Amino acid sequence: MMGPMSTGDGRAAGDGGQPAGGLLALPAAGLRLAAALTARPSLLLRRGGGWVLELGRVGLGSSTATPPDDEVAADPVRRRLAQVQLVTTDALSGLLDDAAADGSPLPPQDADRLRALLLGPTGAGAPERPSGSADPGADSDPVPVPDGPGPDAARRVFTAPGPGDPGVPFDTGARDARGGPVAGRDVAATPGAVVLRTPVFELLQYLPVTERVHDAPVLVVPPLIHRYWLADLAPGYSLVEHLLGRGLQVFALSWRPAGPADAGRDLDAHAAAVLDALEACTRIARAPRVSLLGVRTGGLLAAAVQAHQAAIGLDDRVAGVGYLATVLDQSDALPGFRPDPAVTRAAAEQAARDGVLDGPTAVSAWTWRRGTDRVLPWAVPDTTGGAVSGRAARAIRAWAADLLPLPAALHTDLAALADSTFGSDDDDSGGVRVLGTPVRPAELRRDGYLVAAADDPVQPWTGGHRTARMLGGSCRLVLAPGDQAGALIAPPRAGGSFRAASCGTGDGDPQAWLAAASRIEGSWWEDLAGWLIERSGTLRDAPPELGGRRLRPLFPAPGTYLGAGDGHSHTPEDPAGAYARP
Repeated sequence: MMGPMSTGDGRAAGDGGQPAGGLLALPAAGLRLAAALTARPSLLLRRGGGWVLELGRVGLGSSTATPPDDEVAADPVRRRLAQVQLVTTDALSGLLDDAAADGSPLPPQDADRLRALLLGPTGAGAPERPSGSADPGADSDPVPVPDGPGPDAARRVFTAPGPGDPGVPFDTGARDARGGPVAGRDVAATPGAVVLRTPVFELLQYLPVTERVHDAPVLVVPPLIHRYWLADLAPGYSLVEHLLGRGLQVFALSWRPAGPADAGRDLDAHAAAVLDALEACTRIARAPRVSLLGVRTGGLLAAAVQAHQAAIGLDDRVAGVGYLATVLDQSDALPGFRPDPAVTRAAAEQAARDGVLDGPTAVSAWTWRRGTDRVLPWAVPDTTGGAVSGRAARAIRAWAADLLPLPAALHTDLAALADSTFGSDDDDSGGVRVLGTPVRPAELRRDGYLVAAADDPVQPWTGGHRTARMLGGSCRLVLAPGDQAGALIAPPRAGGSFRAASCGTGDGDPQAWLAAASRIEGSWWEDLAGWLIERSGTLRDAPPELGGRRLRPLFPAPGTYLGAGDGHSHTPEDPAGAYARP
């Protein structure tokens, strides 16, 4: 229950509704907030602009903010007053979250003090929630980490939903009063713009936050079934935001949701999209090379593009490749289990009939079988090593439920890929071919950085080790706590540790690698940023605005495809000053 005795994020305040430090600490906290906003005026511009837009929607009666009290919601006047309170609370809370992000002069404890002061009155004026409707942003006991993969772990993790449980894969059933996090405000909120738009993807360029930037940009290649914003999760929990703070130029692909007319969009079409985006990055940044950062199955596309570039003699355009929770060889996943052929066949027939599989159906198609035992792809708990909780944990769950429709041709390619010999260097083995080029990992000779998830209940980290050993170039392997989503969220302020070593350490034995790997305190995000900086060239003045060389900004980030769940685009508002550095 929100009220004057709780902070805006649901945590209990100290005496008098203030966190530790009391009223005497508020003036200093206020000064540090002013310093934080002065250093990054774009925060105030973005949150203020969003607040004004939401107030306009309230006035027009089109706001989606829903008062938790049904009686208030039924009264037009009281509903609008409550909606004003809700959007104002969200704007203030978001501004404090932004101001307390990494590299800001505002410490998190100051944000808590100011939150209690600023949000206490609005919380007190809101109708109280029933005690059974606790704020879903306040997590209860953490989910236990599975002991390891295998049938027992599979039974614990992959259980069919009961009568009272959510019926959609990866849907936790958690809902807040406003229907979940809002893209561009709560998640995928790093300022930027769409600089290239095609029928397959939008290319986002993010606004630099440093006076000088490195030459070679970084291109985030997202998963094929999930949205891109795991890399830009939420303010303070965004890898994109962190890399920008280290002086790197960052771009990201956002896939257009497929409709029935896109049935033929296959793996080749997605690889060609990455090549188009790479070309646009080099044009805008005026740099000959780009680093690729593949997220989960996006790493497969990054590998395919690198292989194709090598085949045509252009692999020097790739400065380095990061594989974040990418597993090129699935042989270690759930030993003894294989995709259920009956379920796979039924999904293929539906895809052929309808042209596209909706996201939940596509995920449900990956049912595994071992004899009479079946493993159903229902909700996997977040095992984030304790680094992520509250709003960020809820954002991860929202991302996991934000599934893209799967075109029939891509479904066919992915099903074939599950049975392929990805690691084979034999042309006659039926291995993976993308854009007509065999993808042979031994020929992927650009430097690699691979992050393996230590606690994934299905895919053991040894699959990441095997992938790292398959690569043909110099490689650094990082073992991060968490599952394949949670391991990728490692904000430096959360602390923690990870293990890292060269991929060749241990002579191919994963346990020998683990014994020899260094335990490093802190976040692997810092390690990755340093690795990218070494391959990103010299520093130069940051561009004063986004786009360039006839690729101008089209829409503000997160773009039009992120909100297009039905395959149709939606054009967001275009706030003034969204594309230029303040």
